Amino acid sequence: MSRPGAARGACVAVLMMLMGSGRAAANTMHSASPSQNVATVGTADNFFDPEAVHVAVGARIQWTNRGQSNHTVTSDTRAFDSGDLPPGRAFVTTFNRPGAFLYFCKYHGSSGGHGMSGVVLVGDARLPSRSGHGAGPGREPVPSEPGNTLSVPEEFRTIQNAVDAADPGDLVLVSPGIYREGVKVTTPYITIRGRDRNSVILDGGFAIANGIHVIEADGVAVENMTARHYRLNGFQWTGVLGYRGAYLTAHNNGDYGLYAFDSRFGRFMNSYASGHPDAGFYIGQCHPCDAVVTQVVSERNGLGFSGTNAGGNMSIVNSVWRQNMGGIVPNTLDSERLAPQRDVYVAGNLVEDNNNVHAPANEYAYGALGTGIVVAGGVGNVVERNTVRNHRYFGIAIDPNADRNIWISQRNIVRGNTVLGSGLADLSLGGPAGRGNCFTANDFRSSLPPAIETLYGCGTTLQKLGGGDLGSTTLSLALFVRGKSGKFPHGDWRTQPVPPPQRTMPGDVTTAPVLALPGIEVPGRVKAARSYRLPLPNDRMEVNVLGVPLAAPTWWTLLLGIYGYVLPLVLFVTWITVAIWDLIRREDIRNSVRITWMVVIFAIPILGPILYYVSGRSPIPRSLRVMLLVGGLIVYAGVFVGALALGSRG
Repeated sequence: MSRPGAARGACVAVLMMLMGSGRAAANTMHSASPSQNVATVGTADNFFDPEAVHVAVGARIQWTNRGQSNHTVTSDTRAFDSGDLPPGRAFVTTFNRPGAFLYFCKYHGSSGGHGMSGVVLVGDARLPSRSGHGAGPGREPVPSEPGNTLSVPEEFRTIQNAVDAADPGDLVLVSPGIYREGVKVTTPYITIRGRDRNSVILDGGFAIANGIHVIEADGVAVENMTARHYRLNGFQWTGVLGYRGAYLTAHNNGDYGLYAFDSRFGRFMNSYASGHPDAGFYIGQCHPCDAVVTQVVSERNGLGFSGTNAGGNMSIVNSVWRQNMGGIVPNTLDSERLAPQRDVYVAGNLVEDNNNVHAPANEYAYGALGTGIVVAGGVGNVVERNTVRNHRYFGIAIDPNADRNIWISQRNIVRGNTVLGSGLADLSLGGPAGRGNCFTANDFRSSLPPAIETLYGCGTTLQKLGGGDLGSTTLSLALFVRGKSGKFPHGDWRTQPVPPPQRTMPGDVTTAPVLALPGIEVPGRVKAARSYRLPLPNDRMEVNVLGVPLAAPTWWTLLLGIYGYVLPLVLFVTWITVAIWDLIRREDIRNSVRITWMVVIFAIPILGPILYYVSGRSPIPRSLRVMLLVGGLIVYAGVFVGALALGSRG
């Protein structure tokens, strides 16, 4: 049953190139390689995105005003100044010497990194620390003992004031209150902790970029507080070694909840995220990441978890992912470094009801609608002992992904999961799939291709060769096309429900902090807790083709599914039969030529018969050969488009 799926691989490759589903992760610290030698910065209303950009000597930076107000790009030292930038206008300058170049908007910020400001790091330059201690990996010795406690607002009026005054090893302790500020952290080895998770609230007022953004400052922990109403992220770490986000609540922010980029040795633990158009939790561009996400809840986001080009000693375990558009999505894209995504351990999670069309979502998150766990273009991931239930389309899917390159998933293991209540298939291997993807010991009732553990069980011939089926890939393409149109159902991140109070940090929060030190908090391979076990439904097995269930309630969807499944095989058999018949009856060629063509026709699937009809000087009239080859493909294209339209109705 896998032969038609494998034969369709070439078609999928062409279609995936049309998807163009790459997206650079928002608000990261971008870097420009010497060959690229250019970087871009968005100028939105009241913030630059990204706030820090790292480039090679000689690179050009282009700022484009994407907001609705005039802004400027003005150097702290007046080395460059854009003048007024009306909406839609751009400013470009070149950096020919190494160093850290701070800049600001004259209307919404000031020199020294206050308000709407940013920095360009050229060459090996490090981000200057506000406290004057230096920042960045390797720039600061690890504190030998805990430091002082800086209290907000008792001693310092704002969190930023206290962070600026902190030394490595210090604790910034924040009392209950609403803090309408965005905090930039450039001093390493400090802990920022709230006295009460639910009443220490950072509020961006739907205008400030990030709640707390740790930039190239190693070993910073943020704990026991809430961030809401920021234009981008609640809590973010960029370019660090050692980080921890614990007992945090992030809700109703414009991009991500908890976000780590280009960082290593980290933990997200005992935290909650809801109401984000991209993902509640994100870890990207790291290998090895040496990171763990554990005991978290992510709901009503575009994606529960997204991890682009991230893996290597990285675990997503013992957490709840529910009522997002899509659940857990490790993925590969060219828009970030370190592709492909690889080596993530996903275990012991409850993943349920990720079909929420009322959740906020961007066009890319919409592509994962109705799927619990999907590995998109990933390599060597392990998905085991999860309970995945009640999804509109797929429970667990292994799919290809495309950006500038087509990334084929391979060597992924799906074992020991309980998967039930999926609309199209509990388990899915989307074609084209690479070698080594295997499914074993799962409790499930439907799969695509059918009998997936027989065909693609660990150690089977097909598992070693690859293949897959078009169903999951077709549906992803349909959703992506609809997402790109901008006409897809989704909610507004600003108006999502306010979450209930969350469990606050136990113990005495005023005691000395445990630092998030590089090389100390390496989580290792986390053993998953026993997954949530549920009774299985009845033994009915659904077969799906091109994402269309053969048990469909209408005659035309049934016809579409059967025809789409059988037609490629029928075409292939017909091409071979007619070509061999033509060779046998021909008297104008030598037997050696006849035998050679027969070998080509049988030995080269699909292309063998096509080569004969095109180059074998067949006496069959040209018009008939064209109809034989092209006519069937046109019919199949119609079937494919029909299935695509049917899938996009979700």
